[in-house]
Amino acid sequence: MVGEPIDIRIAAAWALVCRGRTARAARRLLLEKGALDAILSLTPAEATEIAREPIESVRPLLEPDRVPGVDDQLRRMDASQARLIGLLDDEYPPLLRQISDPPVFLFVKGSLLVADQGVAMVGSRHPTRAGVEAARSLAGALAREGVNVVSGFARGIDGAAHRAALEASGRTTAVLGSGVDVTYPFEHGALAAEVVRSGALVSEFPMGTGPKPHHFPIRNRLIAGLVPLVVVVEAAERSGSLITARHAADYGRDVAAVPGTIIADHAAGSNALLKDGAILVRSVEDILDELPGFVRSGAGGRASREAEDEAGGPALGADARLVLGALDLEDPRDADALVAATKLDAARLSAALVLLELDGLAEPLPGATFVRRRGRG
Repeated sequence: MVGEPIDIRIAAAWALVCRGRTARAARRLLLEKGALDAILSLTPAEATEIAREPIESVRPLLEPDRVPGVDDQLRRMDASQARLIGLLDDEYPPLLRQISDPPVFLFVKGSLLVADQGVAMVGSRHPTRAGVEAARSLAGALAREGVNVVSGFARGIDGAAHRAALEASGRTTAVLGSGVDVTYPFEHGALAAEVVRSGALVSEFPMGTGPKPHHFPIRNRLIAGLVPLVVVVEAAERSGSLITARHAADYGRDVAAVPGTIIADHAAGSNALLKDGAILVRSVEDILDELPGFVRSGAGGRASREAEDEAGGPALGADARLVLGALDLEDPRDADALVAATKLDAARLSAALVLLELDGLAEPLPGATFVRRRGRG
């Protein structure tokens, strides 16, 4: 299939049946024969020998004209401008092809660029304000550096990461637990349209497939498979984000985590990852330093941000610059003192402090106080 057009009806039929043992059979047949038409010319005995699966699992692949629902798939694909990418197609993500159980076909809406350097960012569906700000700051900085921000399109950290990448005029890829023509969660309709314009919606589930609980662990392996590095922001001890991290480790990919408070459960899982050896994320540099072969664009990053701040530029944002000006090198300031000095409300102050910590410009001290970090700004 590399460099050869695929028969869309056959591909749609295969995409409908490639689950479990049939998917394993399809992968083995494709790797052995290299093209759909060559597989269809096999006898059942030849196909089962190559596939090493029973005839019941192989027969749907040899008889695509008998697979129901193909016309509906093609109609839905045409209506939503989606397309199918096969395992051996040039456009298929090369990192995903390397995992132990890659999808035989991907449904894609938007632009999926194989040359993208990607980082996955996942986390709680019910994050704290600090978690959201951490995800937004990191995802925005990654996007400004030309990194494709990959996430699972869920509420909370996922949605914050996608939106921040888009606001930074960057690329983002959303991996869905439904068909690419089914928006879930429902309030993400506008976000889905923006993702398609600046990146891609991706799923291995057929068109029209609704979200089911068991779909999301399956989706998580794709998130991990698409990238060399997964960043976890605020994950509880039992969460889908930890499933993604586990898949990444199984695939030999790097796992990183943003540290969270030890006095609440919402970051217990991500903190446990750090205890087990995950990469500590204090700023976007900690992520970029781990990307293989990454060359900085100069559009973001700590050095360029500092230069902009010294020149009075807008890199940090008005609230963060205001708080930075109220911090002292020697005298720790608590939240009350900073509110009084900046006239910001507690929520805006908290968000600004998170950004300053991530950029290495502020340092938290015992007693919920903060100082300006030496040698910064």
